[in-house]
Amino acid sequence: MTSISISIDKELLEWIDQLIKDGIINSRSEAVRGGIYAYIKDKLGIKNRKELKQYLQSQQKGPFQDGVEVIRSVRGEE
Repeated sequence: MTSISISIDKELLEWIDQLIKDGIINSRSEAVRGGIYAYIKDKLGIKNRKELKQYLQSQQKGPFQDGVEVIRSVRGEE
């Protein structure tokens, strides 16, 4: 897995930490992953990676690039 850094307000972080303490979720990472997945599923109606890839391809103006290609492009790596 790849690590990322995010900014989150104090109150939301306290809620996440309480969910971890109560054993509802295992980690902050799990909470963030779950939130992203729920957002994609609820807002876009996408249920799996294949549907997400198809959605992204339909929205692109150029050829589809996988995640690693996009990161390298943004970083200026060739």
